[in-house]
Amino acid sequence: MKKFLSIIGGVFLVFVIVIAGIIGYAAYQGPELDASSKAYVEANIPAILSTWSKDELLKRSSPQLLKVVNENPGQVDQLFQKLSKLGAMRGFGGVKGDSRVSYTPQEGKLTTASYVATAKFENGEGRISVRLIQSSNQWQLLYFHVDSPLFLN
Repeated sequence: MKKFLSIIGGVFLVFVIVIAGIIGYAAYQGPELDASSKAYVEANIPAILSTWSKDELLKRSSPQLLKVVNENPGQVDQLFQKLSKLGAMRGFGGVKGDSRVSYTPQEGKLTTASYVATAKFENGEGRISVRLIQSSNQWQLLYFHVDSPLFLN
């Protein structure tokens, strides 16, 4: 019986050490990922908003987003035609969000980030929601959405 309890105790101890290691690693890496993903949003989203260019979006898109776009390319043209009604960008800021690291059996380590920002345009204000994915230490867009009260009319 003592041997059985010793084995169970050892397994439990290994489990606790592994969990503590994962939490420690996340605590160490988390702020760095948050900083780099936020910097990516602050540097790249204004380039898309200021020109309302689908090419600017596409060159920053992940393979997953490009796959969706390629299924219906005319939809992106319609989207940017609608978004251009907001007019020229006057300001961008208020970027809030964070990054996450997860592990899946299919893809292994998966690093993503979600952010919301505000922007002022010639004809109104907008709320920009983006999701990023990191591949080979490079952030790319996984999701891009602009919402504005102007679109309610």
